[in-house]
Amino acid sequence: MTVDEIKAQFNKVLSVSQYVRVSETHPLELYLGLNEVGQKTLRFNGQFVPSKLYSTKSLDIKQLKFDDHLSILFSSKVTDNDSLFYKFCEDIINYTKESTQEIGYKDIINRYIIWKKFFTTKATILSEKEIMGLIGELMYLKEQCFFIHGVSKGLAGWSGSEPTNKDFSYEDTWFEIKTIGSSSKTITISSLEQLDSTNVGYLVVYRLEKMSSNFDGISLNKLVEKIINEITFENDKELFVEKLSKAGYSYNEFYDNFVYNFISKKRYVVDDKFPRIVGITLPKGVVGLTYDIELSSIELLEG
Repeated sequence: MTVDEIKAQFNKVLSVSQYVRVSETHPLELYLGLNEVGQKTLRFNGQFVPSKLYSTKSLDIKQLKFDDHLSILFSSKVTDNDSLFYKFCEDIINYTKESTQEIGYKDIINRYIIWKKFFTTKATILSEKEIMGLIGELMYLKEQCFFIHGVSKGLAGWSGSEPTNKDFSYEDTWFEIKTIGSSSKTITISSLEQLDSTNVGYLVVYRLEKMSSNFDGISLNKLVEKIINEITFENDKELFVEKLSKAGYSYNEFYDNFVYNFISKKRYVVDDKFPRIVGITLPKGVVGLTYDIELSSIELLEG
């Protein structure tokens, strides 16, 4: 079931406390509708032993007991980002299409736990610069870190928004990721610490070309979804989503407007030959330093 189909289902609901079954062929009794106060709701009816669950800032959870069944209801408490709730519904519906009545509730709860962080974090909209930066980090995570270190170790080495100065670090090696436009001739180093280290590291530069939203290219939402679906273990999925949330990401259809074509990826050795600012003490009152590096000056340092 797609997000557009889910929207169409909600449009069929004309009054509060009304629900429409997702599909007669779906193995679970899943419904979309409006709860008693008019909030968009995903509902599951079945037989299960309820787990202790708590509502979040933007998602209300209720578990109700009736004579012949129990229900769990997930209701959206926000109106400024329906796309997140629609995507949650889509994921639950599609994830459980091979489920059974016996394990349906467990499958739903396990999937909710992964999504919970997105509904807990205050929704923000990333700037285009931040979108490109996160795309670059996710591409490196998926293509390099998972391939070389495995998913669990790959995720552990990704700083996300944690207060570290390098994007990725493993053993005694570190990697800083930069994502730039197709015509950029420089990269921006946003702090003294970003390239300062006694250990040899690497600067990885992704070059992307912005395309129309109809282009079949790289977009943030699709990349996040692809990585989540490729991660096997639930604990790793939870950690991935947690790091995304800390980085300010939550699913929003707005990000589908930013689609890119991959141009190139280059890796540069950051050692004593690399043009960087290291080992200086800023004057009192100066709290940070940002500087640009000309890419043509480091072409011979590829490695």
